[in-house]
Amino acid sequence: MRVEDRSGEPLEETTLIVDDAELLDLLQGLADLVEGKRAHLHFRQPGGPQLVVRHGDAATNPIERGTDWWVGPLVLFGALFVIIGAITVLRWAVGLIA
Repeated sequence: MRVEDRSGEPLEETTLIVDDAELLDLLQGLADLVEGKRAHLHFRQPGGPQLVVRHGDAATNPIERGTDWWVGPLVLFGALFVIIGAITVLRWAVGLIA
């Protein structure tokens, strides 16, 4: 099990204080997570802390879970392709007019 903060940095220790109803909700939510009925659990206190639980391999690197590492270069390549295409079409149109 890996406990981390919002930025993905590991936390050394975390204490959860739950009453009986919250504990039952947590256990039912964990069962739903294992059965694949939920993608993640999100427990939130109004105006206070929150707990998010995801099912995954404990050895998974956070960058492997995210898409930023491949979406950024893909968008950059697409923008470059559009710019080069627009310049080529513009040069072709100017050649027809001239």
